[in-house]
Amino acid sequence: MDLTAFLVAIFFSACLQAVDGLLVPANKFIDLALPSYDYIVVGGGVSGLVVANRLTENKNVTVLVLEAGDLDSGPDLVTIPGLVGHGFIPSQNWNITTAPQESLDNRTRDYGQGHVVGGGSILNGLVMTRGARYDYDAWLTLGNPGWSWHGMLRYFKKSENFTACVAPEDSQNLHIRPHMKVHGQKGPLQVGYPRFFYNSSRNFLEGISELGIPLLPDINTGIAAGASVAPATINDRNQSRADSRRAYLDSVLSRPNLHLATQQTVTRVLFGTEAVDEDSERPAKGLKRAFGVEFATSFDSPRKRMACNREVILAAGAIISPSLLQVSGIGPASVLDELGVPVQIDLPGVGQNLQDHAMVGAFYNYTRFGMFTANNLTGSILEEVESQYFANRTGPLTHPLISTLAFASLRHLDTNWETLLSNIPSSEPESHLPPGPGQHPTILEGYARQQHLLTSLLARSSVGALEVMADSIGTLTAAVQHPLSRGFVRALSADLLANGSVARNILLDPRYCSHPFDCDIIVRGLKLNNQLVKTKAMQQLVPQPAYPWDDLTSQNDTALLEAVHSKLQTEFHPAGSTSMMPLEFGGVVSPRLMVYGTSNLRVIDAGIIPLLPAAHIQAAVYAIAEKAADIIKQDSSTMSGSDPNNGDVTPPPNPFTNGPPGLGPGIAEGPGVAGRVNDDHGRPYQS
Repeated sequence: MDLTAFLVAIFFSACLQAVDGLLVPANKFIDLALPSYDYIVVGGGVSGLVVANRLTENKNVTVLVLEAGDLDSGPDLVTIPGLVGHGFIPSQNWNITTAPQESLDNRTRDYGQGHVVGGGSILNGLVMTRGARYDYDAWLTLGNPGWSWHGMLRYFKKSENFTACVAPEDSQNLHIRPHMKVHGQKGPLQVGYPRFFYNSSRNFLEGISELGIPLLPDINTGIAAGASVAPATINDRNQSRADSRRAYLDSVLSRPNLHLATQQTVTRVLFGTEAVDEDSERPAKGLKRAFGVEFATSFDSPRKRMACNREVILAAGAIISPSLLQVSGIGPASVLDELGVPVQIDLPGVGQNLQDHAMVGAFYNYTRFGMFTANNLTGSILEEVESQYFANRTGPLTHPLISTLAFASLRHLDTNWETLLSNIPSSEPESHLPPGPGQHPTILEGYARQQHLLTSLLARSSVGALEVMADSIGTLTAAVQHPLSRGFVRALSADLLANGSVARNILLDPRYCSHPFDCDIIVRGLKLNNQLVKTKAMQQLVPQPAYPWDDLTSQNDTALLEAVHSKLQTEFHPAGSTSMMPLEFGGVVSPRLMVYGTSNLRVIDAGIIPLLPAAHIQAAVYAIAEKAADIIKQDSSTMSGSDPNNGDVTPPPNPFTNGPPGLGPGIAEGPGVAGRVNDDHGRPYQS
């Protein structure tokens, strides 16, 4: 070990003793932070923690993770699978609200997103599905070499510690027979099955089978159109939630080269001198280089700055990351001009191509006498169930809200599916995309190519067009899986902390059903529900539809559509707003996840997904982050600064000091401007 590395190790050891681990409290950051870090990761959710874990496997690499939220204390509402769906802890939720949905009922929708270390994996429903192999092959077709199903499978496996521990009776009755060759057993993330299943799960599967939809023994093999009991992110040993913090962070608390700073909201990525070609000493292709980030604990608190030696990595999610790019000067020039932000890179795709799985829950109350459902978990029964769970980790509290589901192909939904598909390519992209930046020629071209690909995908019998999720009490939720609607994300202020709330400074407009195909699919899904509850298997549950499903016939499309418009909500799967596509298709990042026009700024979260897979997206996000970590390591080894697909890792001069790289304080008064004491909003920098 050289002297520098030795001194760094000693410094880290002192810091860790002071803070009882790698956590850097907000009020101790100035005292404990290093002068600079090799990598700064913005966001301590799924993708951020995965990459931080993998990069710090190299003890000579330093990583700082900046997370706006805090550590969770492991409350029952978070950790117990049976309590999923009982609401979010307010402090762990960004509390974002959508714009009024003009193609529905002009009402807003609440949009929960993780504001906590672990991100969405602390809030989600635990469902672990990957989608069809053709979903990922479509990414490849959109110009992303290495991102096919084959390219992703190794990373699905790398993230997993899969346990196929299911009672023989449940395995037989519920057709649970995992194909172990497509699962990993050495990864950090625990994936498996609960130790309890409600009886209605079997009725659902048998009813779906009566409708001609196949039963899948394993929904994660790449053939995803069919019904199954989906695996979940559950720790098999103690039947509790398995999340990214416990999988990727807690296990590496002893690493001295990883710092996590909580309650730190990044407000800007900072750019300095352009990347320089060593041979010519000229800017390398005009690429911008990120020298660090600006961040703060609140609007009124001093802004701090930290320098990076290698890369800034955005992992703040498909809503925050594009907003952060925009306030940093990367995005559509017209948006940046409105914000009063100097244009670093005019990149039209930033914030565009937003996609989400929209859903409608229909309630068919199961009224069979003596039937046990989650509704029975009250009073003395709940006390007994809690005792069972805490004593031996069995019983109903091990079962998440959703485990039984079906992905129906378009062929399952409509006998005239070919006619339905034939209308998609003929629709003009301009009429289905948002005004302003959404009408840029590259965005239109990218959307036209997506339409063509989606037409091909939806024609396949092995690709899901609609998901039906079943709980134990009679809710059958229909969700469109390959939406044609596209929304956008836009910063509303140059300061994301203005008015004391990031949520108030971001315009989120999913534009649900701006393409009518999406609501048409959900209508067909509700009609499928009506058929399902009439099957022999489901009639055993004595389902009683609740309003407004009680007076809708399977043929009343107009009434169903009106119900969809008023009842539609989100499945909380935002993606696509920093798409991995070629520039000429409106892309934001390359297949190496480098932001176009930069040499060392990457995005690694769900925003890079160019087309949503028919799946709950946490499996994809874990895999994306695992793959991103390998890409970053590979590019680091090239030591090349002339190609945005490689990423320069040569430590640049620190713009926040007057001395050699790495010697000055990372928390500075200004970006290399002597005597500057205020930030761009008139507040003092902390020094």
